[in-house]
Amino acid sequence: MSIDAKRRLASAAFIALLILSVFWPSPIVTVNRLCCNAPLPIDELSFLGREAPGWDVVFWCITGLFALVLLQEARDFSTLGAEVKATQFRVSMGIAAAAVIAAAIVAAAWIFADAPATAWAEGVNSDEVQDWIRLANRFGGGMNPVMIIVFFVVAGAAFAKREWIGYAIRMTIAGAVGGVMVQLVKFAVGRTRPELWLGPFHQARASASSFPSGHTVGAFALAGVLIFTAESKTLRVIAALLAFAVALSRVLAFRHWTSDVTASAAIGLICAAMIRSSK
Repeated sequence: MSIDAKRRLASAAFIALLILSVFWPSPIVTVNRLCCNAPLPIDELSFLGREAPGWDVVFWCITGLFALVLLQEARDFSTLGAEVKATQFRVSMGIAAAAVIAAAIVAAAWIFADAPATAWAEGVNSDEVQDWIRLANRFGGGMNPVMIIVFFVVAGAAFAKREWIGYAIRMTIAGAVGGVMVQLVKFAVGRTRPELWLGPFHQARASASSFPSGHTVGAFALAGVLIFTAESKTLRVIAALLAFAVALSRVLAFRHWTSDVTASAAIGLICAAMIRSSK
């Protein structure tokens, strides 16, 4: 099998594994419902790593086997250090201008879009939408971002794809920087989440951590690295669509306002744009 065919096979296997992580532990629940009907401390609403982690052992065994298969082909871990050294922070006039434009768009969304978008989310709410929200939400949280980063490191070493290792390093830094910014801004702004919405611009003050969205910042920080640097157009499009799905799911779940996710997308993309390779 050619090296390109192995890369495609590894990528397909990882996508299947990522999808499995999003649905986990539904396969266990489904099998139990079909044949055993044993009492379980989990259900289809459970989230990988969030409830009864002992039931996640099967998934991590599958993930470990996948990593071992890739590592058998490992050729070049030495590039990891080289990529770390080649990674730089760059703040250009273009990035500064983008930040100013993003701030204006967020302000407009805050004034004109927040209440109508939340009212629209109430109107389209249904069991089917809730199911979609639950799945889309998981791409931006839990172990999925970590799995994506680890895959690029391991597969990059296995198939001598130095740029994949570079993606992983920049994703890690962009995600970490974005995460710190999220916590600082949340503390400074103290905005109420729309799940407590009582009508346009009428909010209860029981929860004040809505602005910005950590899920959305993380999704766009990782996606931004691929959007700005990946050679594959397909990979860039998929990354953008997944990040957008995470942002939309946060609005539909009444966890964030439209301006929250707009600001979060900007933060994630700017973090990704600032962390580039010197090569």
